[in-house]
Amino acid sequence: MNAPPKRMSVFQVGIGPSALLDNSGDRALQRAIHEDLLEDLMVYGQLIFASADDLNAFIDAVRRLPSSLAKAWETVLASKRVTVAVTDPALRPGLDDLLDPAEVEDRFGDTLQLVLLESDQAELLGVAPDEFSARTPSGLVEVGRITTAKRTATVLAARQVMTAPLRGGTNREDEWDERFGPLVASSAPIVIYDKYVGMQVARRYLYERPHGDGLTWLLSRISMQPGRRVRIITAVPHSPDVREPIDAEALGQAFHLLRERLGRPLGLDLVLVPERTREGNRVERFGHDRHIRFGVRTALALGMGIQSLADKRFRETITVARLPVADARRREERAQRAALRPPLGGWLGPPGGSLSPG
Repeated sequence: MNAPPKRMSVFQVGIGPSALLDNSGDRALQRAIHEDLLEDLMVYGQLIFASADDLNAFIDAVRRLPSSLAKAWETVLASKRVTVAVTDPALRPGLDDLLDPAEVEDRFGDTLQLVLLESDQAELLGVAPDEFSARTPSGLVEVGRITTAKRTATVLAARQVMTAPLRGGTNREDEWDERFGPLVASSAPIVIYDKYVGMQVARRYLYERPHGDGLTWLLSRISMQPGRRVRIITAVPHSPDVREPIDAEALGQAFHLLRERLGRPLGLDLVLVPERTREGNRVERFGHDRHIRFGVRTALALGMGIQSLADKRFRETITVARLPVADARRREERAQRAALRPPLGGWLGPPGGSLSPG
């Protein structure tokens, strides 16, 4: 019986080198196919090769593309907008040599969700002329034509998962498995921009308020990925509560306590921004918009911020939207220009270190 396809925001894909030259007789169609594919790979895909020879064959095929397309591929690969990995330098044969769906599954069932091939090879592997794809015998790998890659179930599911709302009653662990976890695993650094997240952490760890905070849960999951680094950009309240003051020093202490609670190493960089700053005759306010940026892959705007993740199940449906990475970075840069000067070694000091700009 076929296994149900995985629903994940980021999928692992293998592309046969010969597939890059499919539809080379129609330059306009070929350009449209490759532009769509590159756009999807930059947001949703990790490109996986069976061997170093397979990777070299793919690069050779890229060089045989029309010059503008070859340059587009080379620019994306060189910029690391698409993650590239080799599974096993000794693995044979490569994707171009596979003609048995069972062998595709045997060799790549644990590694790939999607294989894209030239049309004739895809048909030999079971993709009917009137279908966009087919699944291997146990359903572990989807096989599709590169010419209709954007209509494969894997790509369509990734688009849906990325921006689906956090539905009321859904378990946050499911959201981690399908959406946030794959993004964290394939992106660096992670940037959390949330005006209120610092105040929520302080209320929990300094003043022992009974409710939890979503950031602790999120960072605990991120810290399970070795080598992850997180920058947190949050606000220092303009009018601190006299009974429970929250200033820069208090926020630094609260985040120290949070890091101790994690119990695992995690690179943390804390950026503290006054809720209001003067710029000439204007008063600049820390924006209410909140997002998580996953490196250069994507940024997700959360309607109610990180605190949405405080409970095991979402109390209500919360909107999620993709924010252009460039817009997210501009927002972060504006906040960082207004940030308070940290003490020597940063607000958190060692361990953890700071992040390079990114």
